[in-house]
Amino acid sequence: MQNAQESIREDVPEDLFEFAYCPSFYVSPAGGARLSDLADLAASENWGEGNAVLANYLRYLFKKIASEYNALDAGTPRIARDRILYLREDCACINTGLYTERYEDIYCLFEPNQREDRQPWYQTGFFKKSSPRLEVVDALPDRARFFDDPADLIYDHRLEIRPNIDHILGDERNLERVPEELRKPEWRLLLRRAFVGAVAEAEQRVAANYMLAVPQYFNGRIQLLLPLCLIGEEPELALALQREDGYYSARTCLTLDMAYNNARLIARPEASWVMPA
Repeated sequence: MQNAQESIREDVPEDLFEFAYCPSFYVSPAGGARLSDLADLAASENWGEGNAVLANYLRYLFKKIASEYNALDAGTPRIARDRILYLREDCACINTGLYTERYEDIYCLFEPNQREDRQPWYQTGFFKKSSPRLEVVDALPDRARFFDDPADLIYDHRLEIRPNIDHILGDERNLERVPEELRKPEWRLLLRRAFVGAVAEAEQRVAANYMLAVPQYFNGRIQLLLPLCLIGEEPELALALQREDGYYSARTCLTLDMAYNNARLIARPEASWVMPA
């Protein structure tokens, strides 16, 4: 069984629940992780029923942190490693990327797990930067970085959108996200026409207001999400764009819940169309 000391010399698991036992993630009657301590400490935000969005955020955040930490060369100075993940024999710490109402960074602290048959670490709790509990950490980690060029977060209206319509409307997972009214087999032509029109409209809307394009982090790359209105005036889906050499490719659509979950990993989205109700 890997203990805390060994985890310093080896790669860390990218799954938060393999890295540490996390008592904060207990299940609510509604089926979501509560994480009420962190939700109360952080600036007010709609984290969904049972804080399910917050739970998803932390799991994918840790995956990114662990992946970046594991990719470091063996000779990387400790100070550089600490900026990603602080790891010592007696404690570990990550930056949650969240802030209090007064914009203090919030960190998650871990201690060695005393149970030998469990994960190497035990989640102690969430603490703001000024908390005395963080005095054991002599180099607080930075926030996780999801992009190198801020321009990747901005929609470029000069590039055309090339949607793979057959894949989007032919893939069962994508089709299940389409409003039920348009899923009938006899309405396939109507769905295609509605989709083509919705993409064209979204392209015009975001060209007029680039802030409608919401960035998300997926498979190691930044993508942009556009609102799709297939039936009514309000968006029912989000079209995911990936920048290629001279154009945007679109191969999938997301529900609005999925879109918010993915977008929240980078920052709290400001576009109202993707905000949870």
